[in-house]
Amino acid sequence: MKDRFGRDIKSLRISVNCECNLRCFYCHKEGHKSSERYLTPEDFEKIVKTAMKFGIEKVKISGGEPLLREDIVEIVRRIKNLGIKDLSLTTNGTLLKDLAYELKEAGLDRINISLFSLNKERFGKFIGGNLDDVIEGIRIATKLFYPVKINYVVTTVNIDEFNEMLKFCKEVKAILQVIELIPTTEPLKKFYYSINTLEEKIKERANKVFVRKFQNRKKYFLDGLEVEFVKPMDNTEFCANCSRIRVTHDGHLKPCLLRDDNLIDIYNALKKNEDLEKYFLECIYRREPYFRKK
Repeated sequence: MKDRFGRDIKSLRISVNCECNLRCFYCHKEGHKSSERYLTPEDFEKIVKTAMKFGIEKVKISGGEPLLREDIVEIVRRIKNLGIKDLSLTTNGTLLKDLAYELKEAGLDRINISLFSLNKERFGKFIGGNLDDVIEGIRIATKLFYPVKINYVVTTVNIDEFNEMLKFCKEVKAILQVIELIPTTEPLKKFYYSINTLEEKIKERANKVFVRKFQNRKKYFLDGLEVEFVKPMDNTEFCANCSRIRVTHDGHLKPCLLRDDNLIDIYNALKKNEDLEKYFLECIYRREPYFRKK
């Protein structure tokens, strides 16, 4: 199905909680505020089942930190059992070493792991947590899932680790996803670093370049390594090719990552076992590019 701007609806991103065991200073919390309400595995199953009627084939689970939910394996299993072709999950990796095998058995297809720094002191100072746990989780994940993507949010703090990240991802056979910081607040602006120069350097070294239709994103291949660049801010291509609807942990359909004023509340509808199709139709109608071509 397409929205009013001719954009296909192909994927669903589900936030299953808002809690996290780290303190990433740049976290945008999926563009939604915390709430006391929480959806159950059965609720997520109903939502995905309805989404599939509109042509959605991909589901990504996120948080907060989704692995903090004690029922995360059940959530994965229920969604995969519906017949979703591509089920992925984004995590900070701290709990992955203990859950990776269960998630694989439940049907998870692939995984994204955030990695701000390879320096223990820097990781602890700006992110918190134990870097060794994250690295161990990454090494286990690359043996179980394909692809594994490393989400490297570039800031003025960690830009000096770019080459180290390249080497590490090549070593563990993971895709490096270089993400431009979204400066959602004034204090964050001092940490902003444009990734254009990094992309130019990789472009010069690449053996092959592939352009993904999703957000017109380029993927570079060099020396046994894949590198992608994600530039969501002030990016008309990012918006023009967006094919995603989001679901918040407290039961809202969210048409746009960068807006929080056009949500559709489906919490009560779920609890009353209502048909959710009309809510999805309204969500699709409310979708519009946040950044538009002039």
